[in-house]
Amino acid sequence: MAYKLLESKIKCLMIGIFSGILITTFIPDLLLKKKSSIKQYDDILDRKNVYEFAEYSQWPPFLTDSTFDLNLWRKHCWTNQVSLPTQDPDLYYKRNYTAFSICKDVIHIIDSIYNMKTTIAKVEYPETFAQKIRKIFNDDNTLYAKALEQELHFVINKYSFEHTVYNPLRGRRPIQPPELSFEVYLNQTMEKTSKSCDLCNYQNMTAIDSLGRMENQYAYSAANAFKFDQWHSMFMPRQHDITKLTFKEMKDVFTLAWKWFQAVHKQSPSHRFPTMLWDSLPHGGASQVHPHVHATLHSDHYYGQFESIRFASERYYRDHENVKKHHQKNYFRAIQDIHMAFNLTVSFNGITVLVPITSRKEYDIIVLAENFDERFIKVIYQIVQGYFNKLKQYSFSSCLYLPPLSPNQDDSGLTPIYYRIIPRGQVSSLLSEVSSLDLLSIYNVNKLPAALFAEIITWFQKI
Repeated sequence: MAYKLLESKIKCLMIGIFSGILITTFIPDLLLKKKSSIKQYDDILDRKNVYEFAEYSQWPPFLTDSTFDLNLWRKHCWTNQVSLPTQDPDLYYKRNYTAFSICKDVIHIIDSIYNMKTTIAKVEYPETFAQKIRKIFNDDNTLYAKALEQELHFVINKYSFEHTVYNPLRGRRPIQPPELSFEVYLNQTMEKTSKSCDLCNYQNMTAIDSLGRMENQYAYSAANAFKFDQWHSMFMPRQHDITKLTFKEMKDVFTLAWKWFQAVHKQSPSHRFPTMLWDSLPHGGASQVHPHVHATLHSDHYYGQFESIRFASERYYRDHENVKKHHQKNYFRAIQDIHMAFNLTVSFNGITVLVPITSRKEYDIIVLAENFDERFIKVIYQIVQGYFNKLKQYSFSSCLYLPPLSPNQDDSGLTPIYYRIIPRGQVSSLLSEVSSLDLLSIYNVNKLPAALFAEIITWFQKI
């Protein structure tokens, strides 16, 4: 019995000794190899992310003149349809258009960026509901027939993945009107807020950044009290009522922000990417009624939404690197060409205004420009005045992205001046102008681009 117990203890001892040798000899080596392989994998991922995110090519310069003969295009190809070529090409292009090289070239540019299609959504209405639908259409049998078989026009940008569906009939849906008219709302709001406005009393009630306060005749700066970036300031006109904003006041706001961008970049050269954001009135997302423009200068890259467009431009350039016509490699110029072909642009010698075919809302407008100057600011002012005077849209959100600042004259990934403005609904409405459709899936627009452009083009005077 004692012998068996001793034998068992010896076996346990031998197993322990063998296990110890195994653990101390082989497992550390295995762990080191695994750790090394994980690090190598992480390094590969890091290198890939840095390369894809940060490395840009030197694109051909953006210019606002078209890369093709617009007169020939209109003569031989495009039939000036009010819709987009989302169905059978023969419905949109002229007879024998395939015989002309210009038609093939421009259609190739269109197809290189956009996919477009139309689908039919059939609907049946019970008789009682059908009567209500007919009433909405003022007993127009043609419109009622379209409601039974609704045309949905889909447009997607294959590089930026902006995606829009157009259904003009949705614009006729009955919507509850605001309780207050916009005139009454604006008058009451301006009178109430002007008496206790922090931005009017800016010297005592606004913050200052390390550059100090900047001022000119009609505008002044203030650091944002609750920043969303290291360099984040605001620029305001002295005018409290946005509906009375003059061109001189807007010009002073924009030029003062530009002066601030240059001062920040001089102090911190790594901050290179200028952005201006402007929300109008509370329904447009503004925290203050007094007009104020947010200005930021980010390091490394633009903020995500515009950086995704910038990287779409890089991908387009790489896909077209071997194209013989050098000017066709600029993504922004290709976008401009496509909208010119669809008669959705107006140009002012270095400035192009367009209604994007991937609009986010009705009266979504993009401005592309070669230079940031007084003429550019004048175009922006006329758009804002068009919103106010023609549309009675006083709430909007807008952005301005300026080309990267660089102490080394690095012109890789160089974007044009890019401005975009989107209306935010009636100022006094309790209803939101966006839904899960717009925020989380696809942009829904209820007017076709040609109909929108026909209104917008009347807003501009000679620049």
